[in-house]
Amino acid sequence: MDDFIKLADEVIIHKIRSAWHEIARVYNEMASEYGITLSMGFALLTLYEEEGTPVTKIAPRMGMEPNSLSRTLKNMEDKGMIFRKKDKTDKRKVYICLTEHGKQMRKIALKAVYRLNDAIIEDIPQEKLNAFFEVIHQVSGSVEKFREDMNNQLSEYNALRN
Repeated sequence: MDDFIKLADEVIIHKIRSAWHEIARVYNEMASEYGITLSMGFALLTLYEEEGTPVTKIAPRMGMEPNSLSRTLKNMEDKGMIFRKKDKTDKRKVYICLTEHGKQMRKIALKAVYRLNDAIIEDIPQEKLNAFFEVIHQVSGSVEKFREDMNNQLSEYNALRN
């Protein structure tokens, strides 16, 4: 067996990343049928349908960097799915609002998410799903703990350098 494959089979992060890439591939195939991308579909899902969503809240909800999001929002605007609206009292606040076309695309994106979710639920027994949610929650906690430890070590290193 290839050493990389043997090693990758033992690394949790590789399994999570591989599963996500498979999911993303499926979603991108579905999205492309409607002339959008996976990022656009997820952005549609983060927007409040009626009052819009502050632009500053969208990237954190999607787990994206703001730079990547601005390109996605520009493309969505060009496709007539969204428009920007300034807050009436605080002109610095900008809301991203759905157009009628955007509302229709949001419904399609929601259906796609639930179709895949339902297909996964259909294939996996409930007790395994419960265990998965417990484990993935712990993975998130472990990653956060690792991040804190890494930042503390970096701070200590920088303090020693100065």
